[in-house]
Amino acid sequence: MTQDTTSTRAPGWSRPPLPPEGEAHFLEDHPFDLVRTPLPESVLVEEARITMRDGVVLAATVFRPADGSVVPVLATSTPYGKDDYGQWDHFRDAPEGNVPGGGFYLGQVTVSDHTPFEAPDPGYWVPEGYAVLLVDHPGLGRSDSNPSSGLGIEERWRDVMAWVEEQEWSTGKVGMSGVSALCAVQWMAAMDPAPPQLKAIIPWEGINESGPAGGYGGIPEVAFPEWLGHVWIGPNVNPEAQGPEPALFDWAYDVSRISVPALVCASFSDQELHSWDTFHAFGRMQSEHKWLYNHRRQKWGAYYGAPELALQKAFLDRFLKDDETAFTDQPRVRLEVNESRDVHKVLTAQEWPLPETVYETWHLDAREGLLAAAEPSTPAAVTIAPAPVDDTDNRAVFDLTFTEDTDLVGHMVLHLAVEAVGTTDVDLFVGVEKLDAQGDEVYFYSASGGNANGPVTRGWLRASKRTLDEARSTAWRPVLDLSTDAPLTPGEITDVTIPLMPSGTTFRAGETLRLVVQSWSTPGQWEGGECRVWAAHQEGSARLHTGPGLGARLVVPRLG
Repeated sequence: MTQDTTSTRAPGWSRPPLPPEGEAHFLEDHPFDLVRTPLPESVLVEEARITMRDGVVLAATVFRPADGSVVPVLATSTPYGKDDYGQWDHFRDAPEGNVPGGGFYLGQVTVSDHTPFEAPDPGYWVPEGYAVLLVDHPGLGRSDSNPSSGLGIEERWRDVMAWVEEQEWSTGKVGMSGVSALCAVQWMAAMDPAPPQLKAIIPWEGINESGPAGGYGGIPEVAFPEWLGHVWIGPNVNPEAQGPEPALFDWAYDVSRISVPALVCASFSDQELHSWDTFHAFGRMQSEHKWLYNHRRQKWGAYYGAPELALQKAFLDRFLKDDETAFTDQPRVRLEVNESRDVHKVLTAQEWPLPETVYETWHLDAREGLLAAAEPSTPAAVTIAPAPVDDTDNRAVFDLTFTEDTDLVGHMVLHLAVEAVGTTDVDLFVGVEKLDAQGDEVYFYSASGGNANGPVTRGWLRASKRTLDEARSTAWRPVLDLSTDAPLTPGEITDVTIPLMPSGTTFRAGETLRLVVQSWSTPGQWEGGECRVWAAHQEGSARLHTGPGLGARLVVPRLG
């Protein structure tokens, strides 16, 4: 067993300045507690070559019981290289240009030494009576490709599962599991008509149709795609293949076509990547048998955690082993509502959003810097600009102090009355923070759990991308269209709507919700180890107006 418990701070890292309310609960040290265990001797490892209908051959590794037991199969494909078991170490790399390095608070991750990044751990699953099939994505790792074939991932997986059914060690029943990109593969493979061998999926926090809030509200984020290409995927492109298939970042999904049983994990701690899409997918899936599991912890620590593995096993036992005694008491929706970074309670329900949700409107008052149930009677405005950054005076702040204990669980929506000054476009970065009764900010896990000092929730909008997709929007969950540009007219007040990421937070009497709006984003303050780099609009300024008839308001989901 190898245990690596070290700080993941990249060389030369220094903490950016925090606002004055940010010191008391800030977590300075970001350890990486990685435990690698040897693969049990009872696990047989075999290499396989799987031939597709067009002659393309995909490389795969099979982990199965050495005693020859006939078992169901847990499968996935990865763009990161099925044979690369050391990619966890990238979280310690020094930054290079826009490519971020270490700084992720990964928490406790325990896996066998044959576990690729974000994939099922064969060291756990094979002793529990499953085979694990890891496939290199077409054109990556050691897999061939044929981009001109016109075949999608769903057709590739139909061929893979037909191959699985033919193997003498397989019962012919297949489940899928994996995180992030390995979750995205499941969305595609499970679309109707799904392969008949596919009995269940475990999509764990992954993109599907629109990205976070429809692509960060139209504000380009340049570091994460470069990091994926430079560090994670680029080194795994097969030089002997015809390129990744389909092209990277050109995957097609329609989660409304999914009807297979699903255990979906959508967290409140992955707001910068997958929270929006995974909650959205759970709602749109047509599966009769579907469950939502939620947390606000580290993404990978949860996926590989003992309670979560037991939950996944019970789910798969029911649908792949026909165990009618398994997974019988799991609530349809299970949520963690956090009071602080590490203190939470569990709520259960039969649907999402929770049926007892009451949407309250709190009006912004720029004159007093407050949120209130009544619209302010006096017009006022506050101006924010792209620079100077890290300046707490260069932000708009609105507070509401609670008089009774309150749970806010679900989607918040911010409506602003914006005037462009000296420009035809502005970028708006929004954060909702929690202050304790002493006025110190209370932090939460965000950035996949990699940032231990995140806000309650956040949102983004480039004002020219404010047009909503009316067909997909609801009052509590507006969806940005992003396909059109609508420049602002300097000097005119324009209504904009900013969807905020789903969250679940308990506020005690005497504690404060703080709404922050600014035209810049500080990686250390709101993105932490996530190391986001925004191609933010740098001209002019934005004047935020409040007062009678202007409709500047924050809509919050309070549990009744």
